[in-house]
Amino acid sequence: MRTDPREAPALIVRAARIGAVLALALLRAVTDVRGLVAGVPPAALLGDRLAWACERLGPAFIKIGQLLSTRVDIAPPAACRALARLRDHVPPLAVPVAARALPAHLAARLSGPLTPVAAGAVACVYHGRLLDGREIAVKVRRPRIARLIARDLALFRHGARLLQRLPGLRGAPLADVAGQLGDALLAQLDFLGEARALGRLRANLRDQAAVRVPGVLEEFCRPDVLVMEYVPGLESSGRGPDRKEAVVAALRAVYHMLFVDGFVHCDLHPGNLHPMPDGSVVIVDAGFSRQLTDSGRRAFATFFYRMTRGEGAGCAEIVLSTVLGGRDGQDARGFRADMDELVRAAGGSRIGEFDLVSFAVRLFAIQRKHGYYADPQFVFPILSLIVMEGTLREACPDVEFQTEALPFVLRGLMRRGEESTDP
Repeated sequence: MRTDPREAPALIVRAARIGAVLALALLRAVTDVRGLVAGVPPAALLGDRLAWACERLGPAFIKIGQLLSTRVDIAPPAACRALARLRDHVPPLAVPVAARALPAHLAARLSGPLTPVAAGAVACVYHGRLLDGREIAVKVRRPRIARLIARDLALFRHGARLLQRLPGLRGAPLADVAGQLGDALLAQLDFLGEARALGRLRANLRDQAAVRVPGVLEEFCRPDVLVMEYVPGLESSGRGPDRKEAVVAALRAVYHMLFVDGFVHCDLHPGNLHPMPDGSVVIVDAGFSRQLTDSGRRAFATFFYRMTRGEGAGCAEIVLSTVLGGRDGQDARGFRADMDELVRAAGGSRIGEFDLVSFAVRLFAIQRKHGYYADPQFVFPILSLIVMEGTLREACPDVEFQTEALPFVLRGLMRRGEESTDP
């Protein structure tokens, strides 16, 4: 994507501010004597200061930090945990400001004022009621955010290309990663795209009786306004006696996405995943969703199946068939040996015993060690599980995640067999 030359002065000013804030954050991280004395890992100190910088650089960087907090293939886990604080509540838009963004035909059909219920870096959500009695949730994009994010992403892409030229980073797909983060962020600005994603998730999960995805009122939606059915009780979700049942339902829904449909919600943190008191689970905010290629879906299903059987060599071959180009001196033999050891150690684990973040970090580290870089077709499925791992570990540590996955893996592999026989 080319940058508009007319944007150059604004980009220079913005780059200077970004550079100053990031430099100050780095200085504070390396001079944090109290943190070092207390034994805080350097990566955690850096992540904390990077979160501080994102908060000061505004919504675009807050969202980038939120996305980066899930990317253990890029950043150390301690830094990711520090960045996760950027998902905390931020002040909502004032109701009059939000009301001005509504399409006229929606405003005319409201029976009363909107009430704020949630707020994020990109958008705020309000509760409303139509004249016909239907309760709705109205998601309104923050004003002027699209232009600011476009500027920041342009600088992000330029910076990634420059970093790739440094001796220690040659061959690293930093521009690709910047592109992935940028695409994910831009997708979250497009509420018509999110409306389509919600509709698709709702259709794909219709046979999962315990999973609910709110319906979309398409006639009221615009690129900056998304209107859905209102689901009461989300504010107090996660506190019912059947929370374990609801979280297992969410896990099965994710497995269905990963192995059967290939259309994956990659941002199932507690703000988007709501276990309800009746044992059901509500999934919202599908802005960060990704469609796997059919070959990617099949490869990931086969990888998972072989991992459940402890077939490390088979897992290594699948990963090697999907990795991106890397640096010179790739070592396939060493990669196979390390992968075999990793997979054998993970076999048959319960959620409480299996640390997905550690597994993913080791997987990506092994790839880098031997000169390879992960394909997004493997990154996005793992992300979707990592983001919800904390909820899983807390609610149902005794559930065998591999056993729960197996029926969905087999369905995905059977689907592969059906497709392979098509003329």
